[in-house]
Amino acid sequence: MDLHKRLARLDRLTRKDPSSEPDRPGPAAVRGGGADDGDVQRVLIEALALESATTAAGVYWWRESVHPESPPPNVPVPDLSGILTAGTPPALDWDKVLFLDTETTGLAGGTGTLPFLVGLAWWENSQFRVRQLFLSGPGREAALIDAIADLAQRFRVVATYNGASFDLPLVRTRALLARTEDPCAHLVNWDLLVATRRLWGRQLPDCRQQTIERHLSGGDRGPGDIDGALIPATYMNFLHDRDPGLLPEVLRHNRRDMTGMARILSAVAAAATAVTAETSGWGGLWQEAWGRALIGERRRDRTLAAAWARHLAEPVVAEDVTLPACLDAVRLLKRVADWPRVAAILENALSRWPDDRRLHYEAAVIHEHRLGDLARALVHAEVLAEPRRLDRLRRRLARD
Repeated sequence: MDLHKRLARLDRLTRKDPSSEPDRPGPAAVRGGGADDGDVQRVLIEALALESATTAAGVYWWRESVHPESPPPNVPVPDLSGILTAGTPPALDWDKVLFLDTETTGLAGGTGTLPFLVGLAWWENSQFRVRQLFLSGPGREAALIDAIADLAQRFRVVATYNGASFDLPLVRTRALLARTEDPCAHLVNWDLLVATRRLWGRQLPDCRQQTIERHLSGGDRGPGDIDGALIPATYMNFLHDRDPGLLPEVLRHNRRDMTGMARILSAVAAAATAVTAETSGWGGLWQEAWGRALIGERRRDRTLAAAWARHLAEPVVAEDVTLPACLDAVRLLKRVADWPRVAAILENALSRWPDDRRLHYEAAVIHEHRLGDLARALVHAEVLAEPRRLDRLRRRLARD
């Protein structure tokens, strides 16, 4: 059965006589055109401080707050290529970036998951404005989708945290089921999770949003934040009992997610500027140098990548650097023919991982073909036990 037939069947099912189910909303409310009952309105207004608004598709509930989160000083937005999967639109200003975060009835995604709270935020007049859209009941999403679309028209980019694989596909699915267009289809997608993994993922235990926030600010969010595992049940209890329960904490959690994303994007912008800054006097963590070297590689800037890769050969980090970092540094420095630095990295790595065949292979090739040290190349070739390489090196040494 195709989607149109399934939706038509759903419409027929929602046209039942409401008197047969007195505790449930009537057909008009299910389709988004009806008003909420008195108990629901009282909860939304008194407990959650929401107010109603109307679109052509029906009624939605919302509230807005302003926070002192100043935009990054970089104007226009710096080049974020290599840090984010999507590029930076030309001449982009920070007030054209829309943040989006959803609270849902589950993490499975698909048609069975409802985004009952959608947080939208943006910089306006050097302040950070957060607008939260609340779904008062299933079947009323069309008005909420319309509200997202009306606001999204003002922006060029949508920034999320893991939104490329969850939030945005979920909004797209709900728009399809509401028989309307994806409200974010025209926006460039910046998933900040990708940026945090590339910049700080090699030095942190994980890249969950609150872990990144602690890394950047040195502290936790503070009291009053709800455990994410409780959020779906909190909304379901509201639908069943008309009791707000922990919904105020859910809205606070969503608002903190929005302000946290603003701080993370500011840090990403600062890191993007630092990537292209002078590297000679840099004294940070080698994990950051490794990440910046790979950003340079993604930008196809061999010089920039090599400049950061050279820090992985410095004595101060030689005892801590990992094998994958060494192999990446070797690859990047080979591209700029920095053979002495490549040899130094290989020598240090082989002192720690003497049985790694990849290191011996790189050392054999570089000493034979780039540095002309046939005796040392033969040492590594003997470990590899490659007959043709061994025979060639022995003949050349005999001639010499």
